[in-house]
Amino acid sequence: HLQHVHGQVESIGIDEESLAFLGEVGDRTSLRHGVQLLTPSMMLARTNGRDEISRGDLDEVDSLFHDAKFSARLLAEQADKYIS
Repeated sequence: HLQHVHGQVESIGIDEESLAFLGEVGDRTSLRHGVQLLTPSMMLARTNGRDEISRGDLDEVDSLFHDAKFSARLLAEQADKYIS
């Protein structure tokens, strides 16, 4: 799996601070979730006229997309707000 991640990161422009933050996200959630943030972060960077992902891109995308465990916990905590 790590070789696949390395290959993905090599083809995407990302600075060292952002890469370190991506590692923190992977530690906090899962490596899969961290890698899944790369595509929307790259789209955000390109929308803003950049070819490299910044820490701000990752922060914004991380606040919008949650890993499966967080989503399940949120749904359980707010179950009374949904139609059953």
